[in-house]
Amino acid sequence: MPTYDLKADQLPNMDGGLFRSVRATTRDITIPVLIRGVDRTSALKLHNRLLRSLSPHRGPGWLTVTEGDGISRHLTCYYQSGAEGSESQDGGGFTRIKYPLVFRAMDPYWYSNAERQHDWHLTEGAAKPFLSSNDYPDFFPLRISSSSFSPDGLVEVANDSSVDAWPVWTCSGRAEGLTLENVTTGKSFRMLDDFIIQSGQTVTIDTRPGIKSVMAADGENLWPRMKADSALWRLEPGRNLVRVTAGGTTATTLVRLHYVPRYLSYVGG
Repeated sequence: MPTYDLKADQLPNMDGGLFRSVRATTRDITIPVLIRGVDRTSALKLHNRLLRSLSPHRGPGWLTVTEGDGISRHLTCYYQSGAEGSESQDGGGFTRIKYPLVFRAMDPYWYSNAERQHDWHLTEGAAKPFLSSNDYPDFFPLRISSSSFSPDGLVEVANDSSVDAWPVWTCSGRAEGLTLENVTTGKSFRMLDDFIIQSGQTVTIDTRPGIKSVMAADGENLWPRMKADSALWRLEPGRNLVRVTAGGTTATTLVRLHYVPRYLSYVGG
């Protein structure tokens, strides 16, 4: 579990406090590492290679945990400390070096290695299989398609985590006044009625925290083309009913939702 920061107001002349808010903080993870070489030269080569890889100036890395059932989850983190070195007898030797490496994850949640995907097509003939089939190399990423925009373009999206997930949308082909709505939460975001996604054009709507963008394939910022009451909504844990509506669609129109579930731990929800 991540560590939580709880905010509360102390009550005058009364016991306890009044809860205000909660947020998950960054998390530190310590991984003991033992470098062992066949001789001093090979041990130092491994040591130097590890140090170069750990540099936070090179960006974050993935800490991946795989259970016995083959399911993997990863945590994006930076090296923080631990490789300063130790002169103690337990900390190293002529052909071995031992480190307790400390990594810091700015996002405290574990992410699935399998992306979930849902497609909306205009015609049944253009739709992909309702579930992933033998045409795909693996069952994941899970692909679910509705046969058309009707009835009501409504699809059930199941977020199997106890943490919310932030989807990325792509729309290609012709579509007018595109509306993406989470019926479960009542949130939606809409393009202006006079905005038309032309055939051959692709629009990407990224709702992820720290990104929050609406972009055309050529890099044009399409925020001004969104309605003022739009909300880049998230997928709640569990069942979400998602509706996609648009006018002027053709057989090549495709709206795709894809997201990566987030989890409190590398096992369970």
